[in-house]
Order: sequence, then structure tokens, then C-alpha cells
Amino acid sequence: MPKKFRLYIDESGTHNYSLSDDPARRYLGLTGVIISEKTNAEMLQPTLIKIKRLIADDSDELPVLHRDDIVNQRGVFTKLNNDEVKREFNKSFISLFKDLDYTICAIVLDKKTHAEKHQQTAYHPYHYCLNILLERYTFCLEENNAIGDVIAETRGEREDLALKEAYKNFYESGTYYRHPYNIQKFLTSKELKIKGKEKMIAGLEFADLLTLATKLDILQSYGRFPALRENFLKTVVDNIQSKYRCSAEGAVKGFGKKLIG
Repeated sequence: MPKKFRLYIDESGTHNYSLSDDPARRYLGLTGVIISEKTNAEMLQPTLIKIKRLIADDSDELPVLHRDDIVNQRGVFTKLNNDEVKREFNKSFISLFKDLDYTICAIVLDKKTHAEKHQQTAYHPYHYCLNILLERYTFCLEENNAIGDVIAETRGEREDLALKEAYKNFYESGTYYRHPYNIQKFLTSKELKIKGKEKMIAGLEFADLLTLATKLDILQSYGRFPALRENFLKTVVDNIQSKYRCSAEGAVKGFGKKLIG
């Protein structure tokens, strides 16, 4: 039986084209975290439960891990005001980022440059990044003689329907670089799975915690963003470098890290 993987997707940035130079509006980052079924069940899920219990009020009502809530210390995450709790919480996550067996494929789109170049023919930003991410995922499955499916976070009923259609088009029609046969051979589902954060899907929570780090890391790698100052985010970036998909020769750019535009 081939090994089974799942690609978990989350994004950083807005989904509409913008001519703004503000990095928050100019760049859309799409992060894909590839995790085996075995690693997810045996390591990721139980580890996240342990981390949640560090700050949970009730062990039967564990919180959803969402980066914005953690950074802004909202709700149960106000406990991170305690230096000792925060230190243990951060240490646990850094260990997870460093030691878990997973692969990152991350795409960043410069929406300003892309819109100026393609104007009215420019493809939907999120869907364009999705195609490029899925190409790399299927290559990764092929390289590992494995199969897998894809799950993304819900973004609203209308957006979800459009996203499912974009996935279906990829699956049925392929791209310039991937023939439908080579897609359908490795993807186990014709449909994209979409779930909300309230479902507490461990892989989606994990991707959410990584997506800003990978976006800024790619922008920095391509000279679009200054070096990160010493803080928790930089520590995350430093500890995920070995997790990016790379070529047989070790090249990361174009394989695990991709800037478009």
C-alpha cells in the first residue's frame, strides 16, 4: 500500500488584486503543509492537544489554535501574559516545528506586479496560487511514491464554491506542467475538502501557525522584505528551513519556496 499524505492549506493576505505597496495588501501567501496520515495521527494531533492543555480552562473544552488570537492574547490565550506559561507554550511549538516530520510548499504572489502585467486577463489570485501549490504537491507525492488528498480552511460559502471549482478544474484539466493523468494518479479525491477552524483540524491549525512565517520568509529570501528582528517569528523561520520541499540537488527556490511577480 502506498503511503498516504494530506495537504493542509492556509493563506496570509487578501484575495483581491491591489496596486498598493503596503506588503499586507500587496502580497498573498498560500502555505501548504504536507503531512503523512501516520504522522498526523501519532504525533501532530496528540502534541497539539498537550499544548492546548497548557492554557485551557477545561481539559474537555480545548481552544482552537489561531495565530491572531495567540499573538493578541485573546480569550483563553490571556494566560500567555504569564511569562512562565508563555515560555513553555513557545518552547513546545518550536520543538514541534523543528521535530515533526512534514514538508512545506509555500507560494507568494505579488498582486501589484501581476495585475499590472496581466491586467484584465489576470487569474484569481488565490486560485492561481492554488494551482501552483497543487502542482508541487503532486510532484511531492510522485517523488515519494505516495497518494494523498487536500483540505483547506473555509472562506465563506461563495468563496468555497469557487475554490472547489478551481480544484476540480486542476484535477480534470491539469496545467501546462502537469497532465491530468499525473494528477489523478496521485490525488485520491476529485473534490477539495473544506473545513472551518472550529472543527479543530490539527493540520489546518498547524498551517495557520506557519503561514505568516513562510510568507515573510519567502519575501526575505527573494529580497522583498528586510531581515527579521530577533523574536519568536524569526525563531520559527529559522527552525522550518529544513522542512521546505527541495530538488534532488537541494534547491529550495521554485520547489518549496515560490515568489510570483
